[in-house]
Amino acid sequence: MDGEEIVQRIFGKDTISLEQRNALCNSNTSSPPGSRKSMCLEVAKELIGSQLNEFGPSIDTVGLPPDTREGRIGPPVVRFDIATHSGLFVVGADRLSVNSQSNFSTIRANACLFKGKWQYELQLGSKGVMQVGWATNFCKFSQEIGVGDTANSYAYDGNRQRKWNVSTHKYGEPWLSGDVIGCTIDLNDGILVFYRNGRSLGEAFSNIQLGPGMAYFPSVSLAFTENLVANFGSTPMRYPVEGFLPIQDAPYKDLAKAELLSKWLNHLLELLLDTREGKGQSIGVTSEPMTDEALLLALAHTIIGHLAPLLLSPYITEACLMPFLESLCSNCQPKKGKDKSNRKLHLFLDLLWAFLEDFEIKKCLEHVVTHMLSDFRHVSFVLEYPHQKKTLSLLLCLVDHPQTRHHLLEHVLFDKVRFANFVHVKPLDEGGLAEVVHTSWWDSGKPDPSIDHKKSSYLRACKEIQRAIAEVENLQVQLLKALMNNTDGTATRPSSRKIFLRKFRTFLHENLISSRTMPLLQTPLPITLCCFHRLLVTFRELWAAEVDEQRLFIPTRTFYDGSINYYSIDRLGGVVSHLNKSLREDLVRELGPEHNVVAGTETNSNLQSVDPVSQLGATFLAGPSMNLSRSFEGPANLMIPVLARLLTQQQTSSGPLLVERITGVPPRLTEKNTAGPADPFASLIELLDGLILFYHVAAHKQIAKVSTLRESMHEYTTALESTRSRQDAVQQAASSSTAVEESNIDEILRELNQTCDVFTTKLSEQARHMAWVRAAVYSSEKQSQLAWLFRVVLTTMMEASKTDGLFSFVPEFYLETLVELCTALRTFLHPTAPIEDVKNADQLLMEMGKFLANHFADTRIVHANSKDTLIQSLATFVCSPNTLQALERCPVDSRMAMVRSLLRPYENRAWAQSNWVLVRIWQGCGFAFRYHKSPHLLRKMGPKLLHSDSNLISQSIKPCPSKLYQSHVKEIMLGDEPLATSFLNSLLNQLNWAFSEFIGMLQEIQNVSSRPERVFIESRQLKICATCFDLTLALLRVLEMVASVASPIFTDSSRVSADSLLARLCQLLCQVLNRVSSQAGCFQHVVTLEIPDLETVDHFPILAAVVGILLALLNKELKETNVKEDPIPKVSLALLLEPSFQLESLNFVLGNFHKDSKLRNKIFSFRNYTDDVNDKEIDSVQQMISFLTALSSRVTHAEVSEEQLCTICYAYPISATFKPCNHQSCRSCIAHHLMNSRDCFFCKTPIERVLSSEGEVLHELLQKDRLPVKAN
Repeated sequence: MDGEEIVQRIFGKDTISLEQRNALCNSNTSSPPGSRKSMCLEVAKELIGSQLNEFGPSIDTVGLPPDTREGRIGPPVVRFDIATHSGLFVVGADRLSVNSQSNFSTIRANACLFKGKWQYELQLGSKGVMQVGWATNFCKFSQEIGVGDTANSYAYDGNRQRKWNVSTHKYGEPWLSGDVIGCTIDLNDGILVFYRNGRSLGEAFSNIQLGPGMAYFPSVSLAFTENLVANFGSTPMRYPVEGFLPIQDAPYKDLAKAELLSKWLNHLLELLLDTREGKGQSIGVTSEPMTDEALLLALAHTIIGHLAPLLLSPYITEACLMPFLESLCSNCQPKKGKDKSNRKLHLFLDLLWAFLEDFEIKKCLEHVVTHMLSDFRHVSFVLEYPHQKKTLSLLLCLVDHPQTRHHLLEHVLFDKVRFANFVHVKPLDEGGLAEVVHTSWWDSGKPDPSIDHKKSSYLRACKEIQRAIAEVENLQVQLLKALMNNTDGTATRPSSRKIFLRKFRTFLHENLISSRTMPLLQTPLPITLCCFHRLLVTFRELWAAEVDEQRLFIPTRTFYDGSINYYSIDRLGGVVSHLNKSLREDLVRELGPEHNVVAGTETNSNLQSVDPVSQLGATFLAGPSMNLSRSFEGPANLMIPVLARLLTQQQTSSGPLLVERITGVPPRLTEKNTAGPADPFASLIELLDGLILFYHVAAHKQIAKVSTLRESMHEYTTALESTRSRQDAVQQAASSSTAVEESNIDEILRELNQTCDVFTTKLSEQARHMAWVRAAVYSSEKQSQLAWLFRVVLTTMMEASKTDGLFSFVPEFYLETLVELCTALRTFLHPTAPIEDVKNADQLLMEMGKFLANHFADTRIVHANSKDTLIQSLATFVCSPNTLQALERCPVDSRMAMVRSLLRPYENRAWAQSNWVLVRIWQGCGFAFRYHKSPHLLRKMGPKLLHSDSNLISQSIKPCPSKLYQSHVKEIMLGDEPLATSFLNSLLNQLNWAFSEFIGMLQEIQNVSSRPERVFIESRQLKICATCFDLTLALLRVLEMVASVASPIFTDSSRVSADSLLARLCQLLCQVLNRVSSQAGCFQHVVTLEIPDLETVDHFPILAAVVGILLALLNKELKETNVKEDPIPKVSLALLLEPSFQLESLNFVLGNFHKDSKLRNKIFSFRNYTDDVNDKEIDSVQQMISFLTALSSRVTHAEVSEEQLCTICYAYPISATFKPCNHQSCRSCIAHHLMNSRDCFFCKTPIERVLSSEGEVLHELLQKDRLPVKAN
């Protein structure tokens, strides 16, 4: 192929002048072979120059000319004006993106308009409260007053669907993140119109004020953390409105040049490909010094040289380069191999990397990816997601080019944009969902013919959504696999996977610290959940292809060998520096003495300090006027990438309210990439570890958040059902009503019908959103992915537990993730995605139950939050029949270990949760303890009760007792007397404390309420009071269980502590009975007041618990004792001899007492609760009262002088002497005291022995029996 043909095929015959054509002909005939193509090259350069000169000089040579269009004032480049703002913003480097960091921040552009028709666009980064529109220079804004709140400003807020101009009116439609909001102003007619994704929302304002001095600035006001990106004309308008101009003029001449150059370059690429494939000349056959390929490359250098400065403009990139790239990739299918289209794109990228300066191609690629992200984030109107598929296909083609992939990973996908955005699938807007989900269906909980016929159509729509989403997800997984290519590493360059893993680790750290001090670093939760699922699928496919080990778990060695940077994350055993010291011998055994972790223990301990990023965030939020660049040392290129994305590159002088720049993060936050490929096993293990952290940091929060939609639907369904029931009742009443009443009934029915319509409309809307959730979040595929990860984490924890002390090195988020995954599968996805659908679900739950049973009291776990997590997880496991059955299927050793841990003394540990577990094991078996909510709450009228603490016994949880675990409690309590004694002693101590605190607070409330002036009681105090009441109930119910299943602990005289425990128990029960049953006491007074935060406080739950204990203790005696002839049995005698025992208090429970005529209290009786206290229980209470009444007549109380009474309790006579100090008390008090201390109650002298009044040794205390001295 000769030079003339090449030039003509590239530039076209019509574009070559006669003079240039003659020059080409002369070169072909008279010039030597070596100079012919050189002449062609010169002619081509002259041709290119002459063609481009016709458009005038380029912007890069003369700068942007002033914008002289009529009706506009301002610089040619329009962006937000950082000198005029209210509130704190984070502003992007281009000053087009803003993120509010104040309650309500306002900022305006640097150009204004007074005549003509203009428009600008905003792409929303969030969907919260924002008021966007126009304002004049006269408007004064604050953190309470924004755009639209002043006389000369006008705004639209899609979050609230309102328009604002001092007053507010209904306008527009709800907006979503990713929407493009168009703002147009007609200053000729004084009309403002807003657009959403190119669709007009109608005229918003007319007759706006015009005239001298009235110039309007584009202005926005944003609530906290809301963000958007403005386009004033720096790039082509997404939805240009006919007749309206962008505020920044477009570079039309440069655009024409770029389009011409792109056209020539496309022809050149075709020729170059043909040449390399041998379709033109065969390389190496010709004798000419310059080959066809050399000529083509020289021409490419010339064309790209002219194109390079133009590509620095984002406008040119979007208007010209993007269509050119799309044309190169129109038939590109990377997964099918390198076809011609793919080779053509790769050739183009090779030319760019060869002929462009580094700053030029980097800026160009940054513009390309930024535009692609903007296009991808746009809300799709149709289910097929055409824009998203097109963008992903193009990006997939780009990252298939190795050099481009490396650059995008290193500098763009993590540093300039969030790569996670490209793996997000945004829901359709309301209109799109309505087109796909034609009929709405919801689960009403019972057969409902009015909606049940819609179910099949609704589920088909869900499947259709799932199918469409799967196509997008498949492209996203391909993209991630391309980014994790591990074959492109060289001796001098790391593989893409190494770069990705390093960047991904930093990305995780950003999201980890975001919840602490810097919320602006947080990736939106919906995006994180999609990213998590795509990465998980990618990992599984890569693992199957590269490793393919069946039993997958994270090796325990990973947690302590330093191969993965866990930053400042705590471990189950505490701080890692402490573990490195305390477990040094174990580390030496596993790693060797020369390992970096072992050798650097001392060095590393010196480096453990405050997390620099947390410190940076605290400084940033505490004082934006500070010179933050001096607060930390280190180069700016080590800044956390997300800060580089959000913050600008220069410090503003506008005042202390706007922060644009943070630089400097200590170098220890970065890691050097070693050259070459990554180890497949180690790299994928690191990715899996990151995914486990990612789930804990963000993904689980979104799954929990989505579940609230189902809860809301359940509430609306319940309300609809209740309203329909009222309709039926009113219609039945109408049949027997008079004419006057019928008119009222008609009115009532109309209101009820309207209410039903409101509920139905809301449910239909929610059902459409739930269809999306079913397809995208709660699908069977997503469920199986979570179940798979659950198995991996559980296996990892169980394997790590086998390593003895090294188990302490497990990061605490592993335990959190394990519990969260279990909760997600059991609570959030179920019942939409039934847990029974998970393969081997029963076995999985049993393994989880076994882990909890074995580890909730594991001494290797010292991290406070981890210990709380374990016991709370165990508590949730005993709340549901399914999980309780899983616990019951655990091996007997695990079950016994769990019960033994639960029965540890309630001292020096958090005991409320473990006590609550024991309550749940018992609930459903005690006296009148079959309720899921205390019956007195069901009778209360008034506002809906607020949700109380989920840890309290008053929660509405259906009972599911465990006979198996009750038998284990019995076995351990009867088989281990020291354990039983210490446990019951601590339980009685805590009961005494809880009830005393409760009564003390009730007395304070009674005193306050009796004052003549109004006194407000803090809600916090009331909640503490209610908590003490609930703790009292829980402790009483555990005592009831022990008294029922292991009564010999109290009744068997052969047991050393039986008499003492029985006496203490009787004392406490009598005190509770007397306080609660007193007609003039504080308990009755407060219950009568019906204080909102004390709804749970009532007679029924506490009296039922006390009566249950008494019946359990007296059960045998009631059956076997003849009250007239037999001696008074042990329990009855202990109760009757208790000085505080009053039969009247017992009679109170059945309403059999003498009522004070001065009091108007409603009489309490178990007989009033027929649904909750059955006849058999009432009879047993009546029998007990009669039994004790009969025995009380046979008990004689000896008169004791005051001097002979025990000075501790003033209830029993002195009957014991302490040696050697000779102080005295009753036997009961000293027995109680010796359970907790071995020192004299009065003088603190160590007690050696205790003697009775007759000189008998009651207690012999050896030196080894002494309790350790407690620190003050």
